[in-house]
Amino acid sequence: PKDFMMISGDDMLTIPLMAVGGVGVISVLANAYPTLFKKMTDFALAGEFKRAAAIQRKFAKLHPMMYEEGNPTGLKVILNELKLAGNAVRLPMTNASAELNKKILSEMSAIKKG
Repeated sequence: PKDFMMISGDDMLTIPLMAVGGVGVISVLANAYPTLFKKMTDFALAGEFKRAAAIQRKFAKLHPMMYEEGNPTGLKVILNELKLAGNAVRLPMTNASAELNKKILSEMSAIKKG
């Protein structure tokens, strides 16, 4: 129907979905990077897919890390580093391993530089 709205439920599929008529996204990444993620979606909605993709590539390595040990474990590491929330999760989840924490922080540093 004409009033049907398609919304992405996967951050990394947002741009392709918008390219075929999607109008929004339910995002995990936007919790940590709201300004950058909004800029990406604004470009995509305006049909500026090259500019949107340039931003999305910044998230390409970080995105799978957020789910590596379950959601919201990775996101909590990011939010803690950004001083937006603590990194504690409720049982049965556990905090991120030292290895994952290190990988996420390293990739956050790369995003900040780039």
